[in-house]
Amino acid sequence: MDGFQVICTIFVTVVAYADSSAADHEYMLTKPESLTVSINFETKLECVMNILPDKFQWKFYPLDKKDSFNPKAPLSLTNSKFRIIPADKYEPQKKMSSLTLQADSTEIAGDYQCLAHYGASVVASIPWRITIANLTHFRRQEKVDATVVVGNTISWRCEPPPMSNPEPYVDYVKNGQYFPRVISTSTKSLIIPNATTSDSGHYACKSGNTEGDITSGTLLNLRVVRHVSPEPPRFLIRPKTMYEVNKGDSVFLECAAVGNPVPKVEWRKKVGIFPEHRCEKLEGGLVIKNVSSSDNGVYECVQKNHLGTISHYITLNYNEPPKIDCLLTTTDVTQGDNLDLDCSVTGTPTPEVSWFLNGFVVNDSKIETDGNKIYFMPVEKRHAGNLQIFARNVLGTVYRTISIKVIPLSTTQEVSTDKPVPPTRGNHRNINNNSRKPPKHGKMVPPSRPNISRLNDEAVLLRWTVQMKGLPIQFFKVQYRELGPDSQRDHHNRKGSKWMTTNTDIPPHMRSYEVTNLKPDHWYRFRIAAVYSNNDNKNSPTSEKFHLRKLDFDKRNPLPIPLVTKTETINSTSVKIYWKYNSLPNITVDGFFVNYNSASSAADYMREVVDGQHTNSYILTHLQPDTVYDIKLQSFTSKSASDFSAIMKAKTLGEVSTTSPPTKETVTPSLSTEPSGISKLYIIIAVSVVGGCGLIFALIGVLLFCKRSKQKKNSNRGDRDKGGVDDHRIQADAEYVVGSKNAPRSNGCVPPNRITITANPLADADNKNQNMIEMSCLSSQNNNCSTVQPSVSGEDSPTNSRDKKNKNREKRIRNKQNTDSNTSGENYV
Repeated sequence: MDGFQVICTIFVTVVAYADSSAADHEYMLTKPESLTVSINFETKLECVMNILPDKFQWKFYPLDKKDSFNPKAPLSLTNSKFRIIPADKYEPQKKMSSLTLQADSTEIAGDYQCLAHYGASVVASIPWRITIANLTHFRRQEKVDATVVVGNTISWRCEPPPMSNPEPYVDYVKNGQYFPRVISTSTKSLIIPNATTSDSGHYACKSGNTEGDITSGTLLNLRVVRHVSPEPPRFLIRPKTMYEVNKGDSVFLECAAVGNPVPKVEWRKKVGIFPEHRCEKLEGGLVIKNVSSSDNGVYECVQKNHLGTISHYITLNYNEPPKIDCLLTTTDVTQGDNLDLDCSVTGTPTPEVSWFLNGFVVNDSKIETDGNKIYFMPVEKRHAGNLQIFARNVLGTVYRTISIKVIPLSTTQEVSTDKPVPPTRGNHRNINNNSRKPPKHGKMVPPSRPNISRLNDEAVLLRWTVQMKGLPIQFFKVQYRELGPDSQRDHHNRKGSKWMTTNTDIPPHMRSYEVTNLKPDHWYRFRIAAVYSNNDNKNSPTSEKFHLRKLDFDKRNPLPIPLVTKTETINSTSVKIYWKYNSLPNITVDGFFVNYNSASSAADYMREVVDGQHTNSYILTHLQPDTVYDIKLQSFTSKSASDFSAIMKAKTLGEVSTTSPPTKETVTPSLSTEPSGISKLYIIIAVSVVGGCGLIFALIGVLLFCKRSKQKKNSNRGDRDKGGVDDHRIQADAEYVVGSKNAPRSNGCVPPNRITITANPLADADNKNQNMIEMSCLSSQNNNCSTVQPSVSGEDSPTNSRDKKNKNREKRIRNKQNTDSNTSGENYV
């Protein structure tokens, strides 16, 4: 019995753990919908969560009285007023809350939103739409008397009663009897193909919904005869001019005319490709099946016989429900850091986007929203919780949630106690130097595996994400490895291929990079290296093998080029770009590349990626103050990118200057391993030279520097001397720091030797280890590392003898200076 109890206990524990593991995030199980309620009736709304919340709450967004019967009336979640429903109006039942509504008047019409509280975090539901049932009368319609010849197609309709909810049905009555429609389509019109004399009669309309039925008087007197005078085509009633069609649905475009002889019909599309393979021509109209975005546009119906022609234009508006894609579902960010988030939002008509933080629309001075983008500047503790982005149009509402965890500032201060070594700057860095351990309180969180898109035959675009937690990132590096040509069978296991590192230091806010000068029809792997504030680094997971195919698709099918319409200055570090994009038939782009660079710089353009074909604006951030930028755009797909647009200028605001009292220039003492007495002596010497013998000793300093640039002895003394003399070892360090393009010069004298830096720091293990030794010695300024210094040619006995003479001469000068200083009676600090 005891064993059975143990087994049951274990089973219950495992089930409970599995249940808690499966429920990592809070979400709603019920699906809100649009409901119609009749006056004096009631309805119940049920909000069910996957995890038991601390409490429930309900919000009500009221509709205007004129919209209380319209389930598609627009209502903004961002700007519309709402009120909190008192708690005694709804019943909490563990994971569910039910709200009962009594329709006493039209005042209950509106949107109802459920809030589930989990501590400080709140989840907001998609709103329920409640409208009032109603049925009105037919609009006034002119009576039609028509005589037509047999064989014509009769098309006639009654307009449904306006302001009726739910949408009413429409039937037709002939001579007081129900008349079944011959063509069963989505249309509400009466269509009689190939009319005969038996179709003559008096026609009326009948309509109704849950609120009852109504019938019109006689609206059409139809007389079908065998013989009639010849006549050109004419419409008994003007066909509809506009249709709203949802993605994937079918639509029947009505267009039927009568005449003698019977008119022939032709269909064409004004702009774009006519979808012949999905069209069916029926008597009285055209059916388009499985409607897609390419079907959007204007269609022309042409009815003609030998006596004349009549045309009618019909506009088809394509609608698509909103859709949201976010790269992140959770993120950790340090208090005080900036956080930029964006999600891809699609839909037609363009959805309205609303940002909610913990159940309520974002209204914070530290947060700025711009459509599908949100900027925290900076993140505060109160921003922790659930961030939701809602998108809604006439077809519905959807949302996505991003969980934000804010790391308190105290943790950041603890991390900062480990003072990092200043990073080395240059065209290349040895970013695989893992000899330095990460700080005790920090964590190096690597970037995600890069997502690869082909740009052309020789370039790809890499995109990645980084979770906002752990140590701050100074910059990124992109690395790639060539696996060989596609024709080589063992390209996936090619020996001898090395990881190559790009020259560019990618700023920490960037999440994309273009790799160029690749080989067409070759296989590659890519990875992203992040260099952290402790000068250590960590690589992302390596990408899957990528085949850079050589294609001519982008040449045969060039993408449309966007047009930059204007730029707008936001602040000293941000500008906003607006553009237009004219889509082409059968071409859907994935988004746009925003390329930008300082107008005064010759460097490569930086690039931001904007998702979504219908996006037409973007905010560039992290720019330099008071700077003019060149901006050009491209559209792109997974296969290629378009040509560049024309360049548009944009300028950031200047920094706001504040008046401050002048500060005295102070001399920062350098690190030294010599006794303190000698350091003080150097200070006295420097001040004496400036005060008493500036010109003479400046000339001597120049001579000493030019001579000592040929030797490696006494190298530390030059860096501590304030006369501006640098020795050879500091020159080597400086060259490693700034690179060959900015080699340091002192008074026109260039040191004759350099430290050789491997073009690819990761290409060779031996070079990597040698660079690690050199870096360690240069940063420590220790003479014990002299074995790794580059050899200086010409260090023979005569040179050493001259160096000794120079040293003795300098010693005598110092002694004289000390004597002069001691007798002067002045103290120098």
